[in-house]
Amino acid sequence: MALVGTGRVWPGRSDYYDVVLRAYVTYSIYVLPERSSVDFDVRVYDENDNLVAWDLAPDSDAACTVTPRWTGNFRIFVDSARGVGNYTISIQP
Repeated sequence: MALVGTGRVWPGRSDYYDVVLRAYVTYSIYVLPERSSVDFDVRVYDENDNLVAWDLAPDSDAACTVTPRWTGNFRIFVDSARGVGNYTISIQP
């Protein structure tokens, strides 16, 4: 799994992506902005709506890692804390 998607987000808005992650595999999730003037954040929830990984730093990009304890469905949210911009999101095991 590499590129998950692309999108455009406004402040206070979110895009989300549903993915299946395998148990005990560590995944790196990256949100790469088209412009550095935007502050993107990323949040990862498991199938029980538990927040399991996140990056809320005030940087233009966002990155986190997650190692699921079971194989299942996960939802990844991309938020804009500041600015409007395009992004790409990728996941690397």
